[in-house]
Amino acid sequence: MDISKKILSDPVNRWVFKSAQKLNTEAFIVGGYVRDLLRGHLSRCESIPTKDKDFALGNNVKNIAIETAKKFNGTFITLKPQKTFRVVLKNKVVPTHRDKSREMLDFSLLEHSIKNDLRRRDFTVNAIAWSPETGIIDPFEGRQDIKKRVINAVRIRNLIDDPLRILRAYRIASELGFRIENHTRRYLRQYSKGLAKVASERITDEFFKLLSNEDTVSYLNECYKDMVLNKIFFPQDAKRPQDKKIDSLSENIKLLNRFDSFLKMQLRKINERKKISKFLSKGCFAKEEISQGLKRLGLIRLALLTKDISISYTRLRVSKTINKAVKDIHNGMGISTGKISDRELYKIFNASGERVFETAIILSFIKKKGIKEIFNRANEYMKIKSKILLNGNDVQRILNIKPGIKVGKILMALHEQQFKGIIKTRTQAKKWLLGNLT
Repeated sequence: MDISKKILSDPVNRWVFKSAQKLNTEAFIVGGYVRDLLRGHLSRCESIPTKDKDFALGNNVKNIAIETAKKFNGTFITLKPQKTFRVVLKNKVVPTHRDKSREMLDFSLLEHSIKNDLRRRDFTVNAIAWSPETGIIDPFEGRQDIKKRVINAVRIRNLIDDPLRILRAYRIASELGFRIENHTRRYLRQYSKGLAKVASERITDEFFKLLSNEDTVSYLNECYKDMVLNKIFFPQDAKRPQDKKIDSLSENIKLLNRFDSFLKMQLRKINERKKISKFLSKGCFAKEEISQGLKRLGLIRLALLTKDISISYTRLRVSKTINKAVKDIHNGMGISTGKISDRELYKIFNASGERVFETAIILSFIKKKGIKEIFNRANEYMKIKSKILLNGNDVQRILNIKPGIKVGKILMALHEQQFKGIIKTRTQAKKWLLGNLT
């Protein structure tokens, strides 16, 4: 299968190969970019290649990386001196990319030969290379596995050398909609204890990518059944099945499965499914880097998975912002025990801090209500919250009271009356204060 035209139509690829040719340097593009192009060709449908590219070069690695950064106005970063360098390009450098995230180019020194390089990679679908001189190089039959839609380890030794690949297998399978090959899956379980040697930051990054994939719950189930998820959530106690915390994870996996089924059913039924889907697919916060790449759907899944489990006990290293977001959702979930009245909703939304909409979606699942109904009520709550009819000074003046905790409680009571629709204007707010608190 010839994908040469597609690869060379990209201005960055063209530049790198021409630069390598001028310097008489071997150059190959390898990994996910080639895999995704082949997916499109082999399935006869459009497949958007990953925005990140991995180049393997015989020599002059640093020089070519620096010149590429200059050519495309990117940022040059040294990952491993003399061996691996990264160029981060600004948004929309390549017009064919549909997302707004930055494109990363990795330039690595080719040790010995390209076949040796591919031999050290994680899975056969990623162990495929291409160059203008050789065309496709596929020593481990990665194209066959792409056709079969299967994730197959290149070598078991590679999983041992970098155990993060064990978790990555589930993430890549969920992204591609592939099945993990049975023998490979058995090895993932067998060598999962190696995750203890992997930095928590790397585990968190990989796990958040898995959580944020649209159709990932079935792969999380496999990750749990294979005892890989236990190594992340309970690194010390993973072999103690009677541990109450382990039981909590088991219950949370069941909860997540029910939520996933509920969400899919709701998104097929509601008129505003595009609005909800768009909300779930966005980053959790205004600045994507603060959220560690976690999407809102991923945040909801994280909150469900960590119900009654302390994140600090796990191998996950989350930002203070994410930790607070999860706690806010848990606080909202914790008081959602009564009937869905305006008073109950107000208490739940108020306890949810800044994560009102995420809590609303979970609440609709818990109470078996339509997402649209409760999501709209959450939207009303946020609008009313920003519409201040009376402030603290107003309350003190009208009721002739001193500053203190009492003023805050009165303001919350006013806000609740707004949410119920009883108070809509400043005049009505004053009248309610004088009629109920004097």
